[in-house]
Amino acid sequence: MSAWKKIALTAAGVGIAVYAYARKLKRTQANLIVIPQVSVQSIGLSGIVLRTDVQIKNPTDGSLTIKWPFVTLIYKDTLLGSSNVVDKDIPLKAYSQTAIDKIMIDIPLAGALTVVSDLIGSLQSKLPVRITVKVSTVVDLGWKKFDYVDTQEITLKN
Repeated sequence: MSAWKKIALTAAGVGIAVYAYARKLKRTQANLIVIPQVSVQSIGLSGIVLRTDVQIKNPTDGSLTIKWPFVTLIYKDTLLGSSNVVDKDIPLKAYSQTAIDKIMIDIPLAGALTVVSDLIGSLQSKLPVRITVKVSTVVDLGWKKFDYVDTQEITLKN
């Protein structure tokens, strides 16, 4: 076999391997599942403290690492509050899940008085409250990092 044929076969093999690896990483990225839960921790004169628990599932055969999630809560198109930014890596093995519990979000009464007052009134009346939860993180697949954002509307648990 000539040297050019060996080089061509090697290049084709490397190209196929890179394509297969990139495709596997893309599937891992697309299949990440985020399940947020929000509940009322406390209601006081200064405002509301909401507890957010986030479960992240990796149903693929690729391992990855994520940053501690940043959570934003929106009610009636108004930003209620957001979590603190935490620089912490969380490993997520293939076919596994992790739970990030007790992400506390303070919602001051003075922030958006009418919206927060409406929220408190609905909670005290035991009415269902729909909140939009936006979970943002950075996914590290090893050689590539990308932003991941998941937005869901959920019913607030009181």
